[in-house]
Amino acid sequence: MSWAKSLAQRIVGALARSWNRLCARLTRREALVRAVVSEGALTLDLNPKTLYVVTEDGMAWQAALICPCGCGAQLDLNLLPDERPCWRVCISTDGAASLSPSVWRTEGCRSHFFLREGRIVWVG
Repeated sequence: MSWAKSLAQRIVGALARSWNRLCARLTRREALVRAVVSEGALTLDLNPKTLYVVTEDGMAWQAALICPCGCGAQLDLNLLPDERPCWRVCISTDGAASLSPSVWRTEGCRSHFFLREGRIVWVG
């Protein structure tokens, strides 16, 4: 690879990282609130600032939230470890929720983000 191409790739990478940091600062949003609900609650209109965790007999098996990009799509995430794909919800001592792995929509708006300590962290 020529030195010019390598330099150009580094510059483009640095610009992309700076742009992402600037966008994250300009679009800071309030933290998502966590709500533990029964399955029937997901048929209602969901609050866009809430991560819903569906439990049955004390076991969390589904999470749902409105896509944070603003498209309005409801995202349903499996929490059962025997099924794929599968996410994990971790709750910090102050009650803020984190999801892992990231949420990456392959259809619609194609958003890709993490939920960390109740806040959306955009990827890309």
